[in-house]
Amino acid sequence: MEEKNHQLTPKLRFGKGLALALITLLLCAMQAPAALTSAHYLNFTDGKVYVFPDSCISRLKKSGGLITITARDGMVYTYSTDSIASMTDAPVKELPTFTSFKFQRKFNHQLVSDAAGIITDNDIHIQVAGIGKRLTATFELSDPQAWAIYNDSVVFESQSSRVRYDGNRIIKVGYPSDLILAREGQGTYIFKPYGREYRIPVTYFTDEATDVPRIDINTVDSVDISSKEFYVDAEIVINGMGVFPSMTDSVKVKGRGNSSWSEDPKAKNPYRLKFASKVKPLGLTKGKNWVLIANRNKGSMLTNAYGMKAASLIGTPAANHIIPVNLYVNGTYKGSYNFTEKVGLANNSVDLDSENVAALLELDTYYDEPEEQKFMSDPYGLPVNIKEPEFGEDETSLNLGIIQERFTTFVKAVATGGSLEDQVDIDYLARYLMTSDLICNKEIFYPKSVFCYNADFLDPGSKFVFGPIWDLDWGFGYTGDKYTYFVRDVTRDFYATTIHMEQNVFFSTLRHNPKVVRRLKELWQEFMENGIDELCEFCDDYYQYAKPSLELSTTVAPDPINYGTQSVNAANWLRNRANYIYGQIQREKIMLGDADGDDRVSISDASAIIDYLMGTLTAVKDKNNADINDDGHISLLDLTELIDMLLIAP
Repeated sequence: MEEKNHQLTPKLRFGKGLALALITLLLCAMQAPAALTSAHYLNFTDGKVYVFPDSCISRLKKSGGLITITARDGMVYTYSTDSIASMTDAPVKELPTFTSFKFQRKFNHQLVSDAAGIITDNDIHIQVAGIGKRLTATFELSDPQAWAIYNDSVVFESQSSRVRYDGNRIIKVGYPSDLILAREGQGTYIFKPYGREYRIPVTYFTDEATDVPRIDINTVDSVDISSKEFYVDAEIVINGMGVFPSMTDSVKVKGRGNSSWSEDPKAKNPYRLKFASKVKPLGLTKGKNWVLIANRNKGSMLTNAYGMKAASLIGTPAANHIIPVNLYVNGTYKGSYNFTEKVGLANNSVDLDSENVAALLELDTYYDEPEEQKFMSDPYGLPVNIKEPEFGEDETSLNLGIIQERFTTFVKAVATGGSLEDQVDIDYLARYLMTSDLICNKEIFYPKSVFCYNADFLDPGSKFVFGPIWDLDWGFGYTGDKYTYFVRDVTRDFYATTIHMEQNVFFSTLRHNPKVVRRLKELWQEFMENGIDELCEFCDDYYQYAKPSLELSTTVAPDPINYGTQSVNAANWLRNRANYIYGQIQREKIMLGDADGDDRVSISDASAIIDYLMGTLTAVKDKNNADINDDGHISLLDLTELIDMLLIAP
């Protein structure tokens, strides 16, 4: 019988919602131990192995059917010889290995292509094209019973674990049962997982680049781009500068934007690009339509990049990629721009199986579409532009009346407290509202640039989806003063702000719907565990790459902001704001089980659900709180869960 007078305390780690018990004792050192020169391997009859390096022990004694090992800190480990198959001075069990290791674009929003690792001995060399250094690996091990861990305590899961790769990241591959005694700190010895250590040096092309991509747009006969209505023909030349793919093609170009647009062709204007066929500029997903964002507001050169990164980490639909570029038009330098996808029903934005019955709507006070492409909602008076389809041009089975009717049904459900889950995707709504809250995107209250879509207006079961999020230079504390980005509004109660009252009530009502609150609590928990660190790190990763372009841009578009300082302020602002919102939402009350609406959960709520199921539909006063299992229906399952709640209540 094995006798343990040392304690192995399981450490729990969650990945994809599944708890994995680890064997390690305590938090272990970040640096991997040196290669073994001499050690004793205890090979147990049940297959596990304990390794005791000579450098860690002061005495080993075998007597009376026991093996006793004394560590250099005085800790004694005693094992019955009946439990030991053998004690050797070399491994008798072959360690598992990585058989493949790569970063796939599918699991890494910032990558422009998959990156395959080259495994040589215990090194995995890999080159990455993309901005940001936290990555999710896809890998295979030689033995399905093996595991991979990092920091000697955290399970490393394929297509799930998100780890920052800078310096020489060490990943250990072994078996969960195998341990090695190692020195921890000053003279203390503890057990750590035993396995093969892989060093993973990642080369980032962005670290080696001297500048961001250069885009040259040369119009036919060098005509000016002076209209938002009419395209001009041009050639586009994209130099990826060793990081992104280069390309040359013909393109149509026109102006875009509202307050950011100027009829002066010499101004730093935003542009829309339209290709004859789908292309992959800078390695992004194929599409015909693209946008160059000018970021004309002083101090706004980082806002879209940081906001879109937040949107991608939180999981809003079709979050845009932001790539900094230097733009030249007819040989004249225009400044630093953001290259990104145009929001639309397209595979490089909102990718749907069919667009024939879908529509993309934009809530926007500019309300500047033709009469047959817009309507005012009733209630709330929301100005709704139908961005796609364009009636008379696009193939569609829809018309203005169908779209208006479906949207009206949705907003009336919001106004009357009806069932929202039948009208809108609660998960995506929560992610959209969460992102807007985190970055303080004030535009949604006007509203401006608020997009939502429905994949099938002819299907009563098809729901509205909020997103993609867009136009983020009126967030992050901006008040019209260039110096307020990442300074103000850290503790702003975003959805209590009163701007354009009716519209504010609409979004505030959505935000405080019980099912939205329930989902927000879950999303914030996940984000604080896995997302906020990556977002804050990205602030510097993006700035360091964009820095040469930001500095060059001031030569043609003066900007007094020190973006190095702003990137630091941004990371602090985002973390502090996330902490504030997380604290607020943790205190937010969700009275699950309070079916009768008396602000407490008791046996009377069970009676209300029973009466409801028997046909007394007015017995349940709050259907959201009565739907305890959150499946969209009140049933015996909810009654069962309520009874369980009452039985375990103190």
